[in-house]
Amino acid sequence: MQSGEFILGLNGKVALVFGVASEDSIAWAICQRLAQAGCKLYLGYQKRFMSRIFQLKDKLPEIAGFYPLDVASDQTTAEFFTEFSKENPNLKVDIMVHAIGFAPRECFDRHILFVDDDAINTAITISANSLQRIMRHAMPHLNKKSSTITLTYAASTRFVPNYGVMSIAKAALESWTRELACQLGPDGHRLNAISSGPIKTIAAGGIPGFDKILDHVEENSPLRRNVNQDDVAGCTVWLASELSSGVTGQCIHVDAGYSSTMVPGSIMGDD
Repeated sequence: MQSGEFILGLNGKVALVFGVASEDSIAWAICQRLAQAGCKLYLGYQKRFMSRIFQLKDKLPEIAGFYPLDVASDQTTAEFFTEFSKENPNLKVDIMVHAIGFAPRECFDRHILFVDDDAINTAITISANSLQRIMRHAMPHLNKKSSTITLTYAASTRFVPNYGVMSIAKAALESWTRELACQLGPDGHRLNAISSGPIKTIAAGGIPGFDKILDHVEENSPLRRNVNQDDVAGCTVWLASELSSGVTGQCIHVDAGYSSTMVPGSIMGDD
């Protein structure tokens, strides 16, 4: 066992990761970091990303299984855990990563006043309420002292141009995190959210003007850079480990410090 594995205490732990869509996914970077820490991985994937998942699985021998999952459906979510349990009887899960977010195209293309109810409901169901659904079906399979980590964004509390309905969905996701952390904490389960700075992924590519947001954050964050997938993965591994055993119900910003600013120094012409 390497010294890093000893400190983290994750060697031999079992992790479920939901949300890998490609090599650029934050969820994939998390898989790599968890594997380096000694975890055994099981993935839930959307069928539309199946070919990508099959291409990635051989790159990490720590991936012990992967099963289709549509978090918008209670039935298919239940089926995921049934399949997991059938192939791995009596195996308990120590870590879950909820890296799932989706909104229909019209949520970004229309003025928010005119987005249809169906599109709004889809965005909130998949991006926020799915955390509650996954937790409900996961409970019989979780070890005591399990750690669940979800991914959010600062637009949950502040206006970000063109993010629209996803801002409401992320606010709901953070509320679910607090509620579930308080309800499940007495049984030893921890839940936390990571609020990542903007990162160029497949999902982010659908947000109009995203490159301008990246430029702005790089210019104005205290560290004068954007974060990347590995920055978020590092925080995830910490939250998964016993090093964060006293942390739950929190939203931790991994954004090069951007969330700590109000008026950016750039308006004064500062370098």
